[in-house]
Amino acid sequence: MPQLQGLIFDLDGTLIDSAPDMRQALNAMLKENGRQGLGLEEVKSMVGDGMMPLIDRAYAATGGPPPAYNSYGSFQTFIGHYRALKPDPSQIYPKVRETLEMYRTAGIRLGVCTNKQEAATIKLMDDLDLKKYFAFIAGGDTFTVHKPHPGHVTGVIERLGVPLANCAMVGDGVNDVSAARGAGVPCVVVMHGYGGDFDALGADKLIKGFEELPGALEELGFKIG
Repeated sequence: MPQLQGLIFDLDGTLIDSAPDMRQALNAMLKENGRQGLGLEEVKSMVGDGMMPLIDRAYAATGGPPPAYNSYGSFQTFIGHYRALKPDPSQIYPKVRETLEMYRTAGIRLGVCTNKQEAATIKLMDDLDLKKYFAFIAGGDTFTVHKPHPGHVTGVIERLGVPLANCAMVGDGVNDVSAARGAGVPCVVVMHGYGGDFDALGADKLIKGFEELPGALEELGFKIG
């Protein structure tokens, strides 16, 4: 039974329910271009590959790219709206903070592996007082690859300085499962996220919420302490 030494977490849909904030920022950007706003479930279905694909999908769903479309300019507009929002601590899923504190206290090295841009991720986690729990935070632009590429996960593990065989991944979608599988790391999927048909993801364990994470890791053969 391997000793658990590292836990890697996805962010959006795993640690926090960020879709409402992203919807607000997207709709502000769309309104400036004379577009209809998107519903919450529509936005949830677009999340997971980073902010640039999210913007592209938002435009595609509302009539296609605007005239003289500039992806970088649209990103700057979106990120401006997004960063202007005051982060709401209620977007942190139940038992997340307690779980992170428990594993950090137990000496487990914690990391974040998200396709959201690194700067936006770090600012958001700092604002929500979550940054302190993590030894390393990787955004979608931290390395030369990002999820579903396994190098995103292995890059985080290398920075945590723990053996691959002593790590597990916690996520909510297909990119998390694919990246973890490619890295040779078991993946627990939390079903409060944006993954859609969770049974079809091929996760090593499915849990309803963070209160079930310790039991899931134990069932996967990990021990703590």
